[in-house]
Amino acid sequence: MRGLTLPIALGLAIGYFAGLYSITREYHFSSFLLVSTGLISLCTLIIYGLDKRAARRERQRTPENTLHLLALFGGWPGALVARPLFRHKTRKQPFVGLFWGTTVVSLLMLGGLLFSSPLAPARDWLDEKALQWPLVIQQHLNTVNR
Repeated sequence: MRGLTLPIALGLAIGYFAGLYSITREYHFSSFLLVSTGLISLCTLIIYGLDKRAARRERQRTPENTLHLLALFGGWPGALVARPLFRHKTRKQPFVGLFWGTTVVSLLMLGGLLFSSPLAPARDWLDEKALQWPLVIQQHLNTVNR
């Protein structure tokens, strides 16, 4: 099989999440970012698996644009693992090139948010909102328990 093997893909995905944690641990929105990225990656992995299953059974497939959008919006680690795991979408061009392109753009968008000076107000806003979440959750739990 050409491309990444499953152990390498897993290592890259785990390394990404470890790096993301390391870079963002000072921010209050770090937990939200890690959980949301983890969930979209898990969903992307599952959708790749379902698409492979549909391909084998000659059923309706997930559009490639959907797979690329999932990768673009943070699900690329899940797609990276899913491709060798399910032996799915590993050779087909231009899919492979577009996948790597969406991965790079996703990383550039995240890097822009985390490191760009003009986006510092956005980071501050996210931190402020993250500080409010425990209070919002507690208020909601209080109303539910009444």
